[in-house]
Amino acid sequence: MIDSRKQAGAPAQSVDEIAGSDSRGLARLLGRARHLDRMDRVMAEALDPRHAPHVRVANLRQGVLILATPVAPIAQRIRMETPRLLDAMQAAFPGEVESLEVVITPDLPPRVQV
Repeated sequence: MIDSRKQAGAPAQSVDEIAGSDSRGLARLLGRARHLDRMDRVMAEALDPRHAPHVRVANLRQGVLILATPVAPIAQRIRMETPRLLDAMQAAFPGEVESLEVVITPDLPPRVQV
């Protein structure tokens, strides 16, 4: 637990330091977020470069990789490319991804390249 009464000027703890303490739940959550981020990067590489900024890996639930996009025509295009995208994800993450689902999320902002 982080003590909110620490004096100003005390060094802040990184998320890794907090997760590495006795916070197993936070460590598990952080690990899952990192894994989904890796999946998101692989998916971005597999997608058409024109569509990649508008698609995100939203979740992986019971073998179903859920993709989100704010653009209905892109969602339709992804559905048409499902076999190819599924092959790419299964090659990168063996045994984890059985199918893809695409959801339209109107307020999803475009991906920002860093």
